[in-house]
Amino acid sequence: MSKDKLSYKMTLIGDTGVGKTSLFKKLVKGIFEEKTISTIGIDKKSLNFTINTSGGEKETEIILFDTAGQEKFRSISVNYFRDSKGLIMVYDITRYETFANLGEWLKDIIENLGQRENYLIILLGNKLDIIEENPEKRAVDEKDAKDYCANNNILWGGECSAKDFDVDRLKSLFKEFIEEMYKKIGNANIKQKEKILTTMPKNKKKCC
Repeated sequence: MSKDKLSYKMTLIGDTGVGKTSLFKKLVKGIFEEKTISTIGIDKKSLNFTINTSGGEKETEIILFDTAGQEKFRSISVNYFRDSKGLIMVYDITRYETFANLGEWLKDIIENLGQRENYLIILLGNKLDIIEENPEKRAVDEKDAKDYCANNNILWGGECSAKDFDVDRLKSLFKEFIEEMYKKIGNANIKQKEKILTTMPKNKKKCC
């Protein structure tokens, strides 16, 4: 990887069945599968984007992780989203419990990643296609989601549909997320190197 190329780790997290894997496959493979098997453990893929910054365009590599949402795999998921610079929390618009459980996911993030200035949290409401076909199935109001973001320092990513999302539109959305990450944390690789250099013990002069 070029020394000028940015690299960020991003992780999809949230309850099982909210559509994380569907979003992952649509972004990575450009396909939507009506029936998907729940993720067991972790899946990952490297993706390349060109983002716009105040200093011009920058080539960026994203290592995207899809994590399991089942309670029995939660500890595995937590281990894998460490060092992430972007956490995309996904909930199902038609299932209120997946929205109510965001607090637990947020708690896990903060406990494992620490200071909020080192990473960006994004919230996505999925399965908008179901609501468009049958509005009565909506269980989470968009205003409540926006308020949750405002109260918890989270970037509102909007409501979406992994099924209906055009691949180019989904990539454009992720590009926006990456640009917001860059605005917040800059080049994470350079910062990490600077941190290592500043914390290294200085060589002591030998006597005699």
